[in-house]
Amino acid sequence: MKNLCIGIIELTIGWKIILDQIGVWYEEVDFDGDLALKYSTIIVNQSVTINQEEQLHKYNDNGSSILETSSGDLFSHARFTAKKKVKRLINTGAIPFLAHIPFLDIFSEAELYNGQDNFDGLIDFEKHDQGIVCNLGIEPGNLIMSNSYTRKRFFYKKDMHPDELVSNVSKGSLIELIICILKELHFQQGLPFVCKWTSPKEQPVFTFRVDSDYGDQESVTELQNIGKQHQIPFTWFLHIEAHENWLGLFKEFQNSEIALHGYEHGTSISYEHVFNNIERGLQLLKDSGFYPKGFCAPYGIWNDTLAEVLQKFEFEYTSEFTIGYDSNPFPSYHLNNELKSLQIPIHPICTGSLNRKGATTDEMKVYFLNVMENKLARYEPVMFYHHPLQSGTTLWNDVFRKVNELKLTKLSFSEYAEFWKNRLNFSFEVFINPKTKELVFSGSLKDLLIQVSKNQTSFELIKVSEHQEIQSCGEFNYHTTNQPAKEEIEQLSSSKLQLLKTSILDWKNRNRL
Repeated sequence: MKNLCIGIIELTIGWKIILDQIGVWYEEVDFDGDLALKYSTIIVNQSVTINQEEQLHKYNDNGSSILETSSGDLFSHARFTAKKKVKRLINTGAIPFLAHIPFLDIFSEAELYNGQDNFDGLIDFEKHDQGIVCNLGIEPGNLIMSNSYTRKRFFYKKDMHPDELVSNVSKGSLIELIICILKELHFQQGLPFVCKWTSPKEQPVFTFRVDSDYGDQESVTELQNIGKQHQIPFTWFLHIEAHENWLGLFKEFQNSEIALHGYEHGTSISYEHVFNNIERGLQLLKDSGFYPKGFCAPYGIWNDTLAEVLQKFEFEYTSEFTIGYDSNPFPSYHLNNELKSLQIPIHPICTGSLNRKGATTDEMKVYFLNVMENKLARYEPVMFYHHPLQSGTTLWNDVFRKVNELKLTKLSFSEYAEFWKNRLNFSFEVFINPKTKELVFSGSLKDLLIQVSKNQTSFELIKVSEHQEIQSCGEFNYHTTNQPAKEEIEQLSSSKLQLLKTSILDWKNRNRL
């Protein structure tokens, strides 16, 4: 039997976050024994000894696959150009299985290959005897740990691209790129790619977050009634100061979760001010009979002070798009340490972002339905948010109808966090019989769906019983959607002065604690 285990030379916290989010069986490489039987692919993200180098070359030459990052130094790095600092890498290449990723934001150094145009030369596949190596000119384990943020535009249509302050690194796209590469390195060997599914059910997750910023009773109730009509479980992040005298109203909101957005809607780098803002809001919620499991920072701003303060509280999750957006959940981290709280990234554009670009309610509706279509084409979670006082509230009727029509897995944030933590905490092993291609599992797999991919265009979801019986839950196909052309992507980064002006205005108008 051959292990379908991904080996990695150095299991850094960044790579642990990546591999846990993907949901594969992985371990740091043990060079004792036959590497070809122990590992289906090896990630070379660090230098190795001379003896280990010989073993890795033998492993690769005999038909196994290698993913080498810019931190490795074994395969083909002479083909790199000099290091180059880049913000955005545009996918103008012809690799079909990467066509759904139009660009990758890294805001970092990259080593780019001569003669390659896949993400401006970031990726190079090369045959080595019987094996294949994918050289990747970045170190994903470092990029995933970035806490830097900037203002970006999100694609819609000319002169109407909404913008928001978000993480520099497009972490969802980064991990999707790694998934596709790891899949290909398995498929080239005739091996399936096996990982944990990203939803408790076959259909992807849908969540809806409401930041209640300054909302009055009328706007709050109107929005809640729309959710109730369509049976959508809202997660309300309450700006307590704005509702202090009528927190009891939220007791009437059935099928909704109450979480904290702070007492004041403000941000700070002062430990005392951030701590007091959270503690005061939390105490008032508890006094009103609420025991929130989640928190999201005003303006979506994550910083070192907030990370330190959150360690004093027992929140199960937080949600800030300056640390991550458009991605599956991942553990929050600070100073190379995982925190207790889970980070739940969302799509960072709201109706207010579109209203600032002059969009009508119908145009807003088209935007969100397009985002949903693109995400569901890859079976990604759909996570939107809204503010009660912003325009366009009625468009959610159409979005929610679509959610129900597609039978998406509707979860509150706490339900999603509970599922994801269970997904993180269980481990499994999977083996393949090289002759019969039969899969054998070990580990506690009860009620968890497993994704088995044998090509880049489709996958199967299965359940494994405690008696190792495999039950198929259906075959699923990825769908093709229209992606922006290079010229359209370049428009997103044009008029940088306007983005700077918006950021300065946003900074000036921001409430300080």
